[in-house]
Amino acid sequence: MRCMIPTGATWLRFPRFVGDAAMQLPILRLLRNQGVGPLVVWGPAATVALVADNELADAVVPDQGRPGPWAMAALLRRHRAARSIHFPKSLRPALAAFLARVPERIGVDESLAGVFNTHSGPFWDAQGPFMARYHAVLAKRWPGLPPMPYADYAPLADVRLPEEPYLCLMPGSTWPSKAWPREHFLALARKARLDGMGVAVLGSPGEQDICAFVAQGATHDLCGRTTLVEAAAWLRGARAALGNDSGLSHLAAACGTPTLALYGATDPGGSTPWGPSTLALRLDGIPCAPCFKPDCFVAGHPCLAGLDPGRVWASLLALFRA
Repeated sequence: MRCMIPTGATWLRFPRFVGDAAMQLPILRLLRNQGVGPLVVWGPAATVALVADNELADAVVPDQGRPGPWAMAALLRRHRAARSIHFPKSLRPALAAFLARVPERIGVDESLAGVFNTHSGPFWDAQGPFMARYHAVLAKRWPGLPPMPYADYAPLADVRLPEEPYLCLMPGSTWPSKAWPREHFLALARKARLDGMGVAVLGSPGEQDICAFVAQGATHDLCGRTTLVEAAAWLRGARAALGNDSGLSHLAAACGTPTLALYGATDPGGSTPWGPSTLALRLDGIPCAPCFKPDCFVAGHPCLAGLDPGRVWASLLALFRA
């Protein structure tokens, strides 16, 4: 991990959630393409590890614990940050940049952060894909900015990947209401195996139960056995990836992998993974969806249980051929 921190740099704050962190990767690519630099990525150790020793960042600064705004401000002031870009929906990084007297402070309005930004805009009240909302804020600093690129994220990990074509399945989710049934994932894994494909199951240590169930039909159970960067390497090498509205789906898209994300309780209109070959699939005609509730209170969870594995497999095949 790089420890030489340049002075007068642009500091980009990473969030703690994997999906939100994956959405910062296209932003780094855009800044690189525009010649903005040097670039320092800082934030929670688990997510900033994505760009440690990666060409998207010139330096990486992992948090020590959960720093407050004064400690964060001291770090920015010590290294004379020229610019802070902070898209987490949190007051802390915007306030820290203000306290550190960083000349340019670019972020979203949420959590009262807009009061402390020099260039700011709405996120939840804006329209369109999430990446377009971030782009609109950046364009206030750089008018005429080209469209948001895909991340084309190439993880640096020493991972031995299978020689056979394989599919990555990510059955975990932060909310139960966003989870396609595990039985459906298992049925699809078995279908892929019958068609001659390997199947790798990815997830966090807290998702081992559901991953172990799905891995009954897989060739590789990697749940809890990889770092985030190693998981990304598996995703980049995959023929395609299938997941819920989850962080690993966004990471797969950032790697350029054909990605199918399944939606029920949430709306794909904003959060469809950002990549060159992505597809969001949801059932129409479900009156309660999207509900944006963590738990489903409708018997049978129809918005996701009604998505038949055969239909999902057909959609994956379409991605293969695209």
